[in-house]
Amino acid sequence: MIGAAYFHGIDGRMRIHVVEAKGSRAKAREIADRLGCCYGITRADANPVTGNVLIAYDSNRVSQGDVLRKLREMGYLGEQELVEPNVLNMTGKASGNSEWGMVLARTALEVALTALIL
Repeated sequence: MIGAAYFHGIDGRMRIHVVEAKGSRAKAREIADRLGCCYGITRADANPVTGNVLIAYDSNRVSQGDVLRKLREMGYLGEQELVEPNVLNMTGKASGNSEWGMVLARTALEVALTALIL
């Protein structure tokens, strides 16, 4: 199972860090190819240097939650990394209380603290 440590999304585009994609051109290509064939996803690029996967999608056909569920079904997200079925609505806002909110808050805090230290 692949773990994801980073997520950023706006309507029609999302970026997620997939640990196993980092350092593996083959895994990055596999992820991009599999996602690119999914309904509503217009483009998927995985960077083997950073491990980030950039996904462009048609927000009139699928939501961020749909894309995240597809990533989980494909084995690129663990069960604990997608707690609620509708983690994000089509505006990119969190729906209800979920672990994603805590993960995003923790990530923002880590970024802020890193900026202060540097």
